[in-house]
Amino acid sequence: MVFVSVASALAAEAPQCARGDMVLWGDGRHDDTTALNAWLRGDNLVWAASGEPVGETIAGQTFRLSSAIYVPGGTGRRLERFRLIWPERGETVTGGMVRSGEDPNAAPVVSGVAIIGGDPGEGVPLETPDITPLPRRDPARCAVS
Repeated sequence: MVFVSVASALAAEAPQCARGDMVLWGDGRHDDTTALNAWLRGDNLVWAASGEPVGETIAGQTFRLSSAIYVPGGTGRRLERFRLIWPERGETVTGGMVRSGEDPNAAPVVSGVAIIGGDPGEGVPLETPDITPLPRRDPARCAVS
C-alpha cells in the first residue's frame, strides 16, 4: 500500500552523512519497509550490498515490504521503474515514477503506477499532520569508528 502525503518539509538542508543504523536492500528478499520510509522522508542511506550512498533517485529496484510506505512532499526523492511487493497481502505496485518534488506543500507526482491486489483509495494523495523535522546535524546520526 502506497500513501502519498502532502506534509511540511523536513529540514531544508540535507543530512551531512548517511545513517549508520539502517541500510536499503532493494533486492525483493529483505524487508525494506523501515529503510524505504526513512529514505522517502529524506534520510541519507547506503545500499546494503555495496555500501554506496543511495542518492536522491532510485531506479530499477524491487522492494519487499511489510507495511505502508509514505511519500511526503518536499523531500526531493524519486522512484523510477520500481516494484514494491507485499507478499503477505498479495499486493504488488509497479512503476512508473513517484517523485516527491521540492515543494513540501505540493502532493508528490505519481505517473505510470499500477497497483495489483491493493485496496481502494491506495496510492492517492492524502492530508497528514505536519512532520517534525529530525535533527539533521546531530553527530549521533553519523556512523563513526
